[in-house]
Amino acid sequence: MIKLWRFLSISIVVAVCLGLMLVPSAQQALAASPDWGYEIQPNTTTVGFNTDFNVTVSAVRYAENADTWQILVDFDPTYLQVIGITRPATLPTGDAPDPYPGEPTLNNTTGWVYDGYGTPPARPTVNVTFAAWTIHFCSKNVTTGSTYLNFVYVDPYYSAQVFLAGVDYLNWTHMVNGTVKIGGPPTIPVSPAISVSPDNLTFNAIEGGENPPARTLEVCNTGTGTLDWSLTDTAAWLSETPTSDILAKGVCANVTVSVDVTGMEAGDYSTTITITGSPEVVVAVNLHIESTAPVEPANLSVSSVSISPPQVKPGEEVTISINVANSGGETGSYNAVLYINGAVEDSQSVSVAPGTTESVIFTVSKSDAGVYDVLIAGQSGQFEVVSTGWFGGGLGTGGIVAIVVIVIAIIVVLVLVLRRARRAI
Repeated sequence: MIKLWRFLSISIVVAVCLGLMLVPSAQQALAASPDWGYEIQPNTTTVGFNTDFNVTVSAVRYAENADTWQILVDFDPTYLQVIGITRPATLPTGDAPDPYPGEPTLNNTTGWVYDGYGTPPARPTVNVTFAAWTIHFCSKNVTTGSTYLNFVYVDPYYSAQVFLAGVDYLNWTHMVNGTVKIGGPPTIPVSPAISVSPDNLTFNAIEGGENPPARTLEVCNTGTGTLDWSLTDTAAWLSETPTSDILAKGVCANVTVSVDVTGMEAGDYSTTITITGSPEVVVAVNLHIESTAPVEPANLSVSSVSISPPQVKPGEEVTISINVANSGGETGSYNAVLYINGAVEDSQSVSVAPGTTESVIFTVSKSDAGVYDVLIAGQSGQFEVVSTGWFGGGLGTGGIVAIVVIVIAIIVVLVLVLRRARRAI
């Protein structure tokens, strides 16, 4: 009986040991298929001294939902300091994070940064991966060489936890490392840049006519890295091909810019082409459509001739003028010819804009006494030059007639006097 009991006891112990060897522990099972975790990814692998860089902490969903997140990251304060830590403005649910009072906190003396927040009360939980924090670091000016900054799991409470209703799904175990070398040459930043030529476009067309020729807009990547650009405009009459492209460093693409003036009225139009990428570039576009309405030709008319003064002494000037008016739609030119006593005296050309009047003025003088006939632009007139007479005055035609009348009167008086004298004898 005793031997049978010993045999059974040994068999049970062996079975239990075999069972423990074959069944994994709860810790091993959890580590093999964690529900949530954090992946910590710096935006660079190497930084120089006094250089800013960011570290993104992503909450990664492996299973289940969560409503609370907490993170504590240790760092070496000899080489680094934390400038700040920011959480997302909105959670994947669209809600704003509900922070723990007084968080986030950091300590650049001992080297740690901590934050914790959750979904607002009575709001949906989160079941997707999302960027939970961005930690802003700056390397210090250390001249004793370089070191590596390793983000690793640490043991203290709140090292890294994801909660749902008080249950820690992370179990403080899952954190993917990110490494940054401090003190080495910084990595060249990837910074594409848009360059556009020309920076403005102008099109000219005729109302009701054909579309103007297309123009070419050159888009280039003058920065580093790959440029992913696209463009938009704000006008229905404008179109571009292509409207997007991906360009490597130093590569250019030609964009054909076309205008459709079908049904558009005469006038001036403007819009812009916006090219987004890095940075945003705006190209001004102007369109001028010329009117096809017929333009009336010049219509010139001449006013009556003006002569001033009408009577002068020998050598004195006489002003002869006419006005030329244009009631047409185009500028006209008029050549005025001045005739005096049938001979060409002078000529002038005048340009008259639509709706305006221009004066043509001639100045003449004559040394011989007499009456002079004037003809200009079909308009006639005359002026008189009178010579100097007795008493230092000039006698005109009227003066001569008066003298003749006086002489005749004197002769008649003398004849009458002589007849009376003879009768008396």
